[in-house]
Amino acid sequence: MKQPKISIIVPVYKAERFLHDCVDSILAQTFEDYELLLVDDGSPDSSGAICDAYAAKDTRVRVFHIANGGANKARALGVSQAAESQYITFVDSDDSLPPTALHDLYTLTDEEYDIIIGNYDCNPKQYADSVIDKLELVRQTYYYNIASSPYAKLFRRELFDDSTFDLPRDFVMGEDFIMNLRLAFACRKKIRIVPTVVYHYNDNAGGIMNTFHYTLDYLARSYHYKKAAIPEKHRKECMPYCIVNVLMMNHLVVGYYYKSHTKEKTPLHRQIVADIKEYGCRGYRWERFSLRFSNPVYSRLYLWVHDTIVALKKIKRRWH
Repeated sequence: MKQPKISIIVPVYKAERFLHDCVDSILAQTFEDYELLLVDDGSPDSSGAICDAYAAKDTRVRVFHIANGGANKARALGVSQAAESQYITFVDSDDSLPPTALHDLYTLTDEEYDIIIGNYDCNPKQYADSVIDKLELVRQTYYYNIASSPYAKLFRRELFDDSTFDLPRDFVMGEDFIMNLRLAFACRKKIRIVPTVVYHYNDNAGGIMNTFHYTLDYLARSYHYKKAAIPEKHRKECMPYCIVNVLMMNHLVVGYYYKSHTKEKTPLHRQIVADIKEYGCRGYRWERFSLRFSNPVYSRLYLWVHDTIVALKKIKRRWH
């Protein structure tokens, strides 16, 4: 049996409103040498039945029904069950693909590249056509200049191993960031980046991106996993970027923390300060300023600004 060139993995959970658009956009691709793995993550709605209906109509579609374990576990299951394809890509069940997405990505594949990165339509960053190495990919990922999402990318299959998705079940926000870091460090070849839009992102108001609220405890866990993803031989050069990343997130949560806590510095802040002394920090003044939010006046001021921005975004979304 001829093996497909690309395995497309779609975790599915409570997606009945969007699933038809998602799967139809994949089945309508001009590039047809792929398999589609729909992983029903114990969805309580009709998503599982919708997946089965597609599999009955198209032999390229395979469905797996598992107990709910989160998107990370669903992606891991998909990779483990994928055929011996050359590349792996991911699509979220509430998003969709432009008709030429797979063609646009696959035509760029080359023995020189381990990852092909395309753009998505809501990305505020302007990608330039470029070739970079893995350490530059790590740096740009920490700075959010390259999306840390799993989609709009082709990953060479050999990059995946048992550690790629090794995270606790309750680590539900940022697990794809860790996945991308691990895959980046696994690269032995270059990474190709193109500005071509290969993904339609749906800003789902009920999605985790719009409903999850960070806490300092969760931020501390995230920082731990982001540090642990860096191999020892790359710690010196990559830790300054990791520190910038946690400081960029720090000022998003610290205001909420001081609603119910006193103004003492937390273990996370002490750890950041210690890491800055050991590795340095290539951050901006605003990121460093967030460490001052042990002062409740600063934290409340930022919290007010942040809440105002969030409210304005919600109003804009309703008008669209």
